[in-house]
Amino acid sequence: MTEFKGPKTGSILEEEGLIHSNDIDRVLAIQANVTDDKSCKDRRLFGSILCDLNLLTPVETYQVLKKNNKLISLQDRLVSQNLLPATRVAQLSDRSAETGISFLGLLLEESQVPKPVIQQMLLDLFHIPLRSISDMVFSEKKRKNLSSIIPADQAARHQIIPLVLKEETLLCAITDPDALCFIAELDKKFPQYRFTPVFVSFPGFSWFFKILYQKCFDPQKKAEKAQDRPAEHTQDQSAEKTRILPTVTDFFVKISDPVREKDKIIQLYETYEQTRHQIGCTVQPGRKPAFLQFIQKQHQAVIKNYRCRAVAFSFEKQGDRIMILAIPVKQEA
Repeated sequence: MTEFKGPKTGSILEEEGLIHSNDIDRVLAIQANVTDDKSCKDRRLFGSILCDLNLLTPVETYQVLKKNNKLISLQDRLVSQNLLPATRVAQLSDRSAETGISFLGLLLEESQVPKPVIQQMLLDLFHIPLRSISDMVFSEKKRKNLSSIIPADQAARHQIIPLVLKEETLLCAITDPDALCFIAELDKKFPQYRFTPVFVSFPGFSWFFKILYQKCFDPQKKAEKAQDRPAEHTQDQSAEKTRILPTVTDFFVKISDPVREKDKIIQLYETYEQTRHQIGCTVQPGRKPAFLQFIQKQHQAVIKNYRCRAVAFSFEKQGDRIMILAIPVKQEA
């Protein structure tokens, strides 16, 4: 978990009645026992150690530290460890506010910081792992129960989605650390469940959102609410959006072998160009060979990185662009 100085953080958590003074001493002793080859900035964080000791949950720690302005954000850590320049972090933050896609989602998308580094940072800061959503198996029988605990509107607003309910533990996927505050509310509302969060990529979240709620997740709606401005559409724009969305959200192709399944890539290309034309983009002839190479390259990269058996390709509308989503498929959902 994230904070600036151990003793002050310990006092805050003690005042909240979450830990005792002897717990503070235990954590400080662990922090002091740092090996010589580690610098001060690599020291284990106070809240993270409390989670390791099962004295607090990541949700409890995050909520208290946020309330007391003791959090170190992912943005701050990227800059302090010289992983990204402050200007680039600011650009990603601005883009996050404009698109409604979380900062973490954009960070994973652009791949300037290696994924293992991001995974370790999330564990260090929030004590929460980054998982591949393709590892999850969706059960049609659990749809009603899962969607009743977290309805679609709340899932979209907080970018949180229930993945698996096993006995009394509900595994939830989040794309932004602030969703932990909403999990704290759910914990009070549903005391019979234990909520366990995991971070997931934005494409993975969108993919599972569509499977569970049977409709597409639109991050732009979240961005418009965050900026406190109403969505302005003329009658023609509304009609155009109604006409476009079925094509964007309903198309889905799973490819195991791009060489033998070339016809699927051609179908993907034709649907892609048709969808771009619908939103007013100029159709550029002669791009099919380059598109085939692009899909084959992306397929190879996803298979290599995730060691999966197939890749699911679909579309998502982001502003005036049609994005191609490539989701690793490890088992049937």
